[in-house]
Amino acid sequence: MIGPIQLSATGIELRLGGRTILDGADLTVPAGHLAALTGPSGSGKTSLLTVLGALQAPDRGEVLYNGSRVTPRTRHPWSGRVQIAHQSFGLLSLLTAAENVELAAQGLPRARRPDRRALRTAAGTALDSVGLAARADHLVDELSGGEQQRISLARAISTGPDLMLADEPTAQLDAENRERITGLLLDLARRGATVIVATHDRELTERCGLVFTLRDGVLQ
Repeated sequence: MIGPIQLSATGIELRLGGRTILDGADLTVPAGHLAALTGPSGSGKTSLLTVLGALQAPDRGEVLYNGSRVTPRTRHPWSGRVQIAHQSFGLLSLLTAAENVELAAQGLPRARRPDRRALRTAAGTALDSVGLAARADHLVDELSGGEQQRISLARAISTGPDLMLADEPTAQLDAENRERITGLLLDLARRGATVIVATHDRELTERCGLVFTLRDGVLQ
C-alpha cells in the first residue's frame, strides 16, 4: 500500500433504461474501515460499487478519493491502488490461476510494476492467502465456481490496494472459506485499506464497522 484513501460519494444518481438505479446516494468510508452494502437483490448494490470504483460515471453526483473528484476518465492515477473483485469474476479461461492474478499488475504505473520474478511471487502469496496455492497452475476451466471466486479476490489483493471493492465475495463459499475471506478483508482494513463489500452474507455484515442499506436505489 502507498497511502490511505478516504472514499466519499455525494448525491449519486444513476439511471439505466429509463429506470432509476441510484437515487441520491451519499456515503463516506474512512481509510482502515470495512464497510458493507446490503439490501435485496436488484437494489443497486453492484451499480453503486461500479460508480465508487470509477468504472461508470453517475448521471449526477460525484465520487471523491481523498477529496479529489474521480471519474472513469480520471481514474488512471489510481490504477493498482483501487481494485475491484467482480461477482462475475472476470477471469480469462485460457490462463492459469496464477496468470490471472498476475494480470492485476498491468494496471500499475510502469514505475511500480514488478519484474517477472516479483510478479510471480506476489501472485503466489495472494493465492496462498485465499487457500489456493496448490491450484496456481490450473486453468480457470479446471476450477470450481468457489475457487474462481477466490482467484478473483486474490487478483484484487495482489497489488496491495488502498481501496478494495468486492461484490458478494463470500457468496459461493463454504463456511471455512467464508471465514478465511472475511478474515482477509478484515486484515486489509486493519492495515489501512478502505474496504467496501456488497453482500447478502449476514455473518460478514456483522463483522463490518459500517453498514449501508440500499432499497430501491435509496441508501439508508
